[in-house]
Amino acid sequence: MKKALILLFILVFPSAVYVFLAAGKEKSFIRLAYYGPKKPITININGKDKKDTVFFKVPDFTFNDQQGKQVNSTLLNGKIWVAYFVHIHDADKAPPMAVLMNRIEERTDLDTALRLITFTLDSESAKSMQDYATTIHAGNRRIFFSGNAQALNDFAADGFYKPANVPYTNGFNYFYLIDKEGHIRGVYDGLKVKEIDRLIEEMGMMEAEYFVKKQIKEQKEGKDIDAI
Repeated sequence: MKKALILLFILVFPSAVYVFLAAGKEKSFIRLAYYGPKKPITININGKDKKDTVFFKVPDFTFNDQQGKQVNSTLLNGKIWVAYFVHIHDADKAPPMAVLMNRIEERTDLDTALRLITFTLDSESAKSMQDYATTIHAGNRRIFFSGNAQALNDFAADGFYKPANVPYTNGFNYFYLIDKEGHIRGVYDGLKVKEIDRLIEEMGMMEAEYFVKKQIKEQKEGKDIDAI
């Protein structure tokens, strides 16, 4: 209970106050952007088809974790998660990004619901992922995924937004913040400490948005019950 209260004040309360001071109303929330192309859909309203769009979502996937178990994306349903792609044998990029993921893990130590995902693009071996996790001193909240190299590279290229004019070479040098519904809500340079600190701050804003929405929903439901 004490740990939960500490987590609330560290991750949620300051950001919730910020949201209320800046907006004051649910409809005026300062929300994080949505990344990726919108998908056109057709919806039926009162018997008439109308065109609409929905925000891009990370595609479903099935890969192997560092224990060699086949795991699919349902593991992340209803969770906020951070991900990055890496070639674990790339000596120039793998260590810096790993260190910054460690920074995220340390700064969000109490947020046990957060998932920290590393997609390894150049190894299907569970042992290689385990050795990599040991080498970078990864904590026990980290999950490593790998699988068929071509399938993983296609997943990275097609499933994750990359900034304009950035070629897809040896994976992305970015961290991605994903909300509970699977939308990409932040893209951060994976080689800059300031960007990672911004990610952590915006993660708190996202937590605050969910927290305040839940409170408002519960208040509305309470009023509805009282009115019966």
